[in-house]
Amino acid sequence: MATRALLTVALVAETRALLLHAQAPPLKSLHAPRSSHLHASLSLSGVLSGTLALPAASGIAAAAGTLAYVRQAYIFSLSYGLAMGGIGGAVLLASPTSRLVQAHAALVAGYGVRLFAFLLWRQRFQPGYDGLARLRALDKTPKIQRTPIILSTALFYGLMSSPLLWHFQSAPLLGSAATFSAAGCVLAALALAYEAIADLQKSLHKMSLRAANKPDELCTGGLYASSRHANYLGEVAFWVASFLTGLPAVFAAGVPLYARALRALSSGLGLAGIVFIMLSATKRLEGVHAQKYRKVGGIPTSRYDAYYASSNALMPKLF
Repeated sequence: MATRALLTVALVAETRALLLHAQAPPLKSLHAPRSSHLHASLSLSGVLSGTLALPAASGIAAAAGTLAYVRQAYIFSLSYGLAMGGIGGAVLLASPTSRLVQAHAALVAGYGVRLFAFLLWRQRFQPGYDGLARLRALDKTPKIQRTPIILSTALFYGLMSSPLLWHFQSAPLLGSAATFSAAGCVLAALALAYEAIADLQKSLHKMSLRAANKPDELCTGGLYASSRHANYLGEVAFWVASFLTGLPAVFAAGVPLYARALRALSSGLGLAGIVFIMLSATKRLEGVHAQKYRKVGGIPTSRYDAYYASSNALMPKLF
């Protein structure tokens, strides 16, 4: 219910943005003839530079979301990765001249492509993992009735990517704003690598257990030694970093006050939504793990007590 409420608020925000024309119009090239104005307005760069940037990003996500008609759970897995890869790729195809925008777009695209490839490998090709059986069990809604969740989730993914859109529109950033944005890109790259390593470590751990015909156990090594949900931490850190990278665009020169407010609202909703989802997932898994790994017949065991004492659920425990 909380996720539906968040997506409803996001829908209202996008409608307001379209009515108020929050984004600045595309800059005209000094060398382009007047007759090419219509062509430029219809180009990818023109779309992403204007008032249709957020609807366009949501449209890309909606196209990726059609995978949910195959398997309902794809909307939060394969479609998620494909949507971010598509949105980041679209910004790159718009040929931004700013190196910072290129880096930001490449990171968002890389995040999506990496996630899509990893999930596809785990669900279809990972030895001993029957991902399709798990996915079929989640097909609880008739296909035609999946359309509303596809569209609302597409809007949410558009909001998540909006810091990149505003960054594209306000480039090039200068001075301290550029430095701040560059620092965000570095943090995003580190978070992307962190999540990729965490996903791989956990998968290799599970594969080794299945290969040895051993019962399922928690992954307590590597990045998981101090963070019990290191892959979730990487995801949260990446989107926080993307938000910070695009934050200077909210205060960029020439952006009207109402447009700044709407840019901040859309970026904030996207970040708040993914953080809420990941924190909720962390809390849910903590409960599952407590029942599955820390209790036998309802009696607490000490098997994982030392691990739980030396780690945190999300943020790494350093001391």
